[in-house]
Amino acid sequence: MARRKGPTNRYELFTCAWQGHALVGVDAALVTPDDALIVREADGVRWCRCLRCDAWMPAPVPEVPAAERVPDRGEIDLPLRGPALRDRYVLRLIACDRAIHVVLLTLLAIAFLTFASRDKALHDDYQNLMNALNGGGATATRVRGLLGYLGKAFHYSPTHLVVLAVIFFAFAALEAVEAVGLWWNRRWAEYLTFVVTSLLIPYEIYELTLKVSVLKVVAFVLNVLVVAYLLYAKRLFGVRGGHAAEAERKRELSGWKALEDAQPTGIGVPAP
Repeated sequence: MARRKGPTNRYELFTCAWQGHALVGVDAALVTPDDALIVREADGVRWCRCLRCDAWMPAPVPEVPAAERVPDRGEIDLPLRGPALRDRYVLRLIACDRAIHVVLLTLLAIAFLTFASRDKALHDDYQNLMNALNGGGATATRVRGLLGYLGKAFHYSPTHLVVLAVIFFAFAALEAVEAVGLWWNRRWAEYLTFVVTSLLIPYEIYELTLKVSVLKVVAFVLNVLVVAYLLYAKRLFGVRGGHAAEAERKRELSGWKALEDAQPTGIGVPAP
């Protein structure tokens, strides 16, 4: 039995299901043969082609048109499609990862400030809690897990905790800038993310040499993949033609040539 192939425009279909189809000429008074690539009309039905997923959507001819004609190509902003649209999703996935970092770093910074301002009271409460949990027989220094990490915080002076909080807040702000830039597909954000992530990799390797854990390995692998993707797929620092080649690739994959090469047909859609 032949294996059924899935659609080749999955990203386009998902985006249209989420944001709606990208149609033009729905409200135009006149449709001409020159518009057949994106708008066709027959038997009182107007067929508008989605500029993203290539689906032909039927619409009634408007009784009160909002425009005299279908916009020219120079007046239409084409949406991303194909691999260029896939890259948008990958960048936004990285942005979501950075957003998680922002939340965690901010919470840690707030925790450090809290410890710094109430060090004595919290330390007494922590010791009482550990004595209650261990029946007074075990000390907090031998406790592992989350409570053990909390106990280590009391080894630092309030001044050191404030400095750590400032560092964590600054890094959270940097990660927030990365997340916003990547979400909106900004080139400078790709460079910023590459540099910051690359600087973290040597430290992660050092941490792995001290002690291996699943969390450390996952974080290390993810950061290596992010760096490799940005360098190779996004052509940073002149790799594979650099920014000029990336811009040309985007025009080729999401430009009018891509629309002309697709030339989809549908049931009931009049021939051009």
